[in-house]
Amino acid sequence: MAGMKRREIIAMLAAIGAGGPALAWSVTGPVQERLPWAKFRMSGDYAKLVSAVRTMKANLDPASPDSWLFWANIHQNHCPHGKDYFLAWHRGYLFLFEQQLRKVAKSTTLRLPYWDYFADAKVPAELMAGNLATNPLFETRKGEDVSKALVYGAFGDDVTIFERSSKDCFETRVEQFHNNVHNLIGGRMATMQSPQDLIFWMHHANIDRLWAAWTLAGQGRQMPTADKPYWGGQLDYASTLSVQRAETFSPEKLGYRYANLKMPAAGAPVPIVESAPVKHQPPRMAGAAPAPAPVPMPVPAPAPRPVMAEPPAAAAPAPAAPIPFRGIWLGRESRSVRMPLRREEAPLAMADHHHGGIDDGLSVVLDAVTLTKMGEGGGFFYKLYLDLDDLDYDVIPPEDRLIGTVGPFQIAAALAHGENGKARIELPVGDMVRRVAEGRDPDDLGVTFVRIDAARAPGGSVINIENVAFRGRLG
Repeated sequence: MAGMKRREIIAMLAAIGAGGPALAWSVTGPVQERLPWAKFRMSGDYAKLVSAVRTMKANLDPASPDSWLFWANIHQNHCPHGKDYFLAWHRGYLFLFEQQLRKVAKSTTLRLPYWDYFADAKVPAELMAGNLATNPLFETRKGEDVSKALVYGAFGDDVTIFERSSKDCFETRVEQFHNNVHNLIGGRMATMQSPQDLIFWMHHANIDRLWAAWTLAGQGRQMPTADKPYWGGQLDYASTLSVQRAETFSPEKLGYRYANLKMPAAGAPVPIVESAPVKHQPPRMAGAAPAPAPVPMPVPAPAPRPVMAEPPAAAAPAPAAPIPFRGIWLGRESRSVRMPLRREEAPLAMADHHHGGIDDGLSVVLDAVTLTKMGEGGGFFYKLYLDLDDLDYDVIPPEDRLIGTVGPFQIAAALAHGENGKARIELPVGDMVRRVAEGRDPDDLGVTFVRIDAARAPGGSVINIENVAFRGRLG
């Protein structure tokens, strides 16, 4: 963000509508194909893409649609993460950005390529070669392999409903692994300025392709038909920039298509490269000193906004067993952290809610969440498991206890729309609790955090959570 604050970006985008360039495109010409990266890089459009990216990055005017930063600022201020129309908004966003790329490249054939990480989980080599001075596609990242982020639940035969207002819907399931691709790559991808990394656009083109594949897969899968009220209204990007929701019903309506519309195989094994084993440490109270940890290779990452400073370095003994308390630091020194939860009958008063899906009456609430400066760079995320007071510290819980995930990207998304510098994240858990904890005393319930790392994940404390609690009732 080059030091710009959120209010400044909003004012800048508003100024565009007060006299800046109006952006509008109509879909003309034949429907063209978006290619996978391996095929795209062998085409004549590869050089056009590199040239267009270089030109847009050289334009330092954030109010100009010809600049790279203009499009990242739109994402920072308008993207609906964890909300309805997550997929439709990003489809329109890809379309508008793609039109701008074609304009800058003076090309009628250039289309955004997609990165099929289910086929090859490594960031393409062309995006890692050289450095910032020699390669416009280069970014400093914490990880280049996202295999540990991938899950197949969104493509199972039991996920038949599309829109987020329904339980266990496709849109929510897709967003879960989408978030963790952001988290593991890290760098700008762990922030709301993630569109400054070209891999963002390739990642979302693949998400868009997977949505198109799910839509055509049949077998009971249901997306609202084109005549439903769901597609009424518009998706906003800036004062003069919007797309009608109806236009995002299918790729063809926006003038492109994908040849490969095969979904990843549900239940297929995901190759996992395990992190080096880390000795477990019990949880620490907020304000306690972090345990010594190996210093990782220093990799600079953008820090677009000031964050909480690291905890003090003075030594402090850790408790021998988990005990109820408010506030924890999450870091690399622990493989898992268990924190007992307390019941809460009403939502906590926070400026922003960031839901992981439909609110089914009972949620795990991570309240007043902040990132340390080290945590902002990403390269990690945490899996959250339901703990029935029956888990050993050294054993990863079974997957039927998985509540969801949290990492720097989700936190950054929640922070972007709050004014108090702290985020609140809610993860619906009602169905799981009723399935595996029927009749249990709520005081027995807890959550276990299991750290998942990229190759250059940061050490030290990365996330502070002031309180973890249940919201709602068990019955």
